[in-house]
Amino acid sequence: MIPVFLIGGGWNAATFPQTFGRFLQFAAKNGARRIAIVVAEEAGSDPHAQFLGFLEAFQVVGLNSFEAVEIIVSAENPLTQEKLSAIEASGVFVSGGLTPAYHEALCVDRSWLDFLVDNEIPFAGFSAGASIAGNKAIVGGWRRKCGGQLVEIANENAGEDLDLLDVRRGLGLVPFAVDVHATQWGTLSRLIHAVDAGFAPEGWAIDENTMLESTGGETKVCGAGNAYQVRRTDGKISIEIFNS
Repeated sequence: MIPVFLIGGGWNAATFPQTFGRFLQFAAKNGARRIAIVVAEEAGSDPHAQFLGFLEAFQVVGLNSFEAVEIIVSAENPLTQEKLSAIEASGVFVSGGLTPAYHEALCVDRSWLDFLVDNEIPFAGFSAGASIAGNKAIVGGWRRKCGGQLVEIANENAGEDLDLLDVRRGLGLVPFAVDVHATQWGTLSRLIHAVDAGFAPEGWAIDENTMLESTGGETKVCGAGNAYQVRRTDGKISIEIFNS
């Protein structure tokens, strides 16, 4: 498996070396020093401004030795192997925003992942970019049908413009579901419900300014916050808390 870095959101620059910086270290191991920063188009947003925001974050941790290339994607203009090959990317960073937009642009056609696997290119995702990385992608929703009625499972503002819990096929870069902004948005409860509903047997909810790193078959937590592992075992839900 390729190295995978999943950031739960957050803009605390003091944690950037442990999150953005860790990804850059692995991107440099491939010889080339060119990262693709992938931004999905959304109604009412400025993808270039978003690219510049992430560019600034990377500059804090030494992007001066790299080149960052902006790639704007959408459902009509998805990411492709050709786009990554053309810039000879040594790392791919998928930024944040409205998760359904990222899913449509990156998960419907996943053939671009062959470029990462064939060339051992590390992947990083921030917020929405992290949410779609799992084998199951928690795309959004803040309520769930349970016991014949609708129950709230997260703050409505975390619903990603969706009502019911929506879990779809993800990128499959890690063998579990991922939710983000765990403590800050209260999405740990949404992940618990996703596992309880049988959408995924296991998942991780990641705090802001915190990264879940999966490299060499090992998983560890970096940054200022916590990551919560949710599993179903023998019909029961278990939760473990991990930090750096």
